[in-house]
Amino acid sequence: MRSFANFILRHPLAAVLIAGLFGILALKIPPFALISAAAVGLYALRQGGLPGVLVMLGAGLVVAGGWFWLGSRPGLDFPLVFALWPPLLLAAGTLRRTESQGAALLVVGLWVGLFILAMHLATGDVVAFWKAWLHRAVAAVPGATVKGFEENDTLRIMNGLLAVLYGLSLMLGLLFARWLQSLMYNPGGFGPEFRRLRLPRLALLVTVALIWLSGYFSPVLLADLFMAAMMLYFFVGLAVIHGVIEVRGMNRGWALPVYIVLVYWPQFALSGLALVGAIDAFVDFRAQQPAPPPT
Repeated sequence: MRSFANFILRHPLAAVLIAGLFGILALKIPPFALISAAAVGLYALRQGGLPGVLVMLGAGLVVAGGWFWLGSRPGLDFPLVFALWPPLLLAAGTLRRTESQGAALLVVGLWVGLFILAMHLATGDVVAFWKAWLHRAVAAVPGATVKGFEENDTLRIMNGLLAVLYGLSLMLGLLFARWLQSLMYNPGGFGPEFRRLRLPRLALLVTVALIWLSGYFSPVLLADLFMAAMMLYFFVGLAVIHGVIEVRGMNRGWALPVYIVLVYWPQFALSGLALVGAIDAFVDFRAQQPAPPPT
């Protein structure tokens, strides 16, 4: 991975090539968008905002060419990376200036909140919008239907689910970029920085107030913002787990059950870690002293 990071940072054209090629691959295999976003984020973290923007624009031309040639998956009207790169650059710029992953996470949370509000304002009815979108998307897939979405009422939380996936993609792309940067210039520095990730108490109070106020306008909007808040505090909760393990001198293997639950029961892991992250704003678990050695 060090060689991969070194190649990206060697020259802006190398960063454009990596971001562009993985952006093209993401047209057919969406997870590759994270690597493309990380390449743009890594270059911006190291070289600054303007060079990062230039790399984004160059990679955008590459992806646009691939999009014209290959097309995209059914239901996607534009490459995913076009939605990831701009906010990731904003978050990377914040992280570069403040050296605080918490500050960058707030930028991601604000962007996701704006996405939710924009969808509600632009569509007037996000449930109807996503229902129509699903019908268009499955039309090109033989045998696929939207019946399951309608029967279990998933359509009512569709906007919130996509907002959560959007926020997770942005933050994971940024963390991947920061980790690659640490391999090059600060070996071993990523872990301590992540374990310090926290959000101010005021952020929690403002988040709760906004969710409460949104209920006066729309129950769907309330659910969307609540899910976005869970995404936000999920990262804090994960940092708390790793931080407590480090503070108490425990074996890092104690974090493994958390990741097992995250893989097999992501909804429970997301909500549980979000709760831990929210409580940490008042309790500050990582400030506790290590347990005394046995006598």
